[in-house]
Amino acid sequence: MSNEKRSRWRPENQIDWVGGVDVRGVGARHGEANSPARGGGYLNGCNAPQVWEEAKFRELAEMGLPQIWLTVARDIGYDNFMVMWRRLDAAIEFRSDAESMIEVQLRRYSSFQRYQRNRFIEALAPFFTNTEIKVRVKRELNEDLSLNHVRRLANKRRVGST
Repeated sequence: MSNEKRSRWRPENQIDWVGGVDVRGVGARHGEANSPARGGGYLNGCNAPQVWEEAKFRELAEMGLPQIWLTVARDIGYDNFMVMWRRLDAAIEFRSDAESMIEVQLRRYSSFQRYQRNRFIEALAPFFTNTEIKVRVKRELNEDLSLNHVRRLANKRRVGST
């Protein structure tokens, strides 16, 4: 039996990836390079940032946030959602009477689209006839308006109209 102590070996004898030492190590420190070229394969499902991101959204769901807000959070991103949520929470006018909820009133998106369409018509009014505007609205916005409707909106911007 040898009287040799393990501590006699210097630690760098195991560090074969540094180079120069030809001693077999343990586990990942084996000197042989027989590992698969593309990695193990079983880790391809998720990486650490994806797992962390999913955990943040799961936490929102577990606390009982309605599905629509979970969808909004995924659409705009967790960090942007948190900024929006903090801003809405800070607005006193949106708090419920018991101050346990945020009561947001938001116009329908179709209201915004209608507003944009009307501004488009008003911008065209000084330069085009009502019929030409009607055709452009159909072509560019895919909206079929009556000539009377176009006339009403266009007359708001025409010079000399009351």
